[in-house]
Amino acid sequence: MKTLIKILSLLLFPLLTISAQGLKFYGEFKPGSIVIGSGTNVTEAWLGSDQLQVDGSGTFVFGFDRDASGTHSLKVVYSNGKEEIKKIKLPKREYQIQKLKIADKYVTPPKEELDRIEIESQKMKEARSKVGKVDTALFRSGFIKPAEGRISGLFGSQRILNGVPKNPHNGIDIAADEGDPVYAATDGFVRIAGSNFYYNGNFVLVDHGQGLTSVYLHMSKLNVKTGDFVKKGDKIGEVGSTGRSTSAHLHWGVQWYGKRIDPMSLLGIKF
Repeated sequence: MKTLIKILSLLLFPLLTISAQGLKFYGEFKPGSIVIGSGTNVTEAWLGSDQLQVDGSGTFVFGFDRDASGTHSLKVVYSNGKEEIKKIKLPKREYQIQKLKIADKYVTPPKEELDRIEIESQKMKEARSKVGKVDTALFRSGFIKPAEGRISGLFGSQRILNGVPKNPHNGIDIAADEGDPVYAATDGFVRIAGSNFYYNGNFVLVDHGQGLTSVYLHMSKLNVKTGDFVKKGDKIGEVGSTGRSTSAHLHWGVQWYGKRIDPMSLLGIKF
């Protein structure tokens, strides 16, 4: 009998070890937010039918778009074959309406600029096509606000420009003085450092791994180039008012693949 109990104990030990280590989540389960999962011996993770990237540390990330709703299923698989399934019911999120009066040229671009805008759009698509090729969670270094200043534009707000409804604001605006430093919010590869784009001005798109990206627009100066690797807190440029901008500020946007994410949600994540 004692021998049988000892054998059963040895068989159960790996399961108990994995269960005790547990799976931790960082972030909020709500629209416009990312969630980071981490657990020892995690080998797979699925959000619905979409397989997520999991790195060697057992870390993965997923996000919910600004307009996401309903119930979602997350499945996590461990190295011993054990599975955990979590049902995620998203709450409804309300967004503000922001009415702005600006010069007409900022509402509708001149016809002579349309070819330029299309070329720049293709460059952005090419840069974003590389997103997802890094399966390492580079963002494990944590997140910081990329510039100091007042939040002058909120994520998700419906913008009405000169009485014309436009797309929701897919980032936040940080009002600051021209020349103020802009820092990388977390580690990653610079997928594109663009100069003088019609909409973005001087900007940087950083790939943080596993589909998570951040973009920094309207800068007066760039301190990095395409292909560079940056660490959290590295200076990547300076605040400006280039592109479609009416005053000095930094537009900071975040996406998980094509999902629009509130950048402020990153700042509440503590590992």
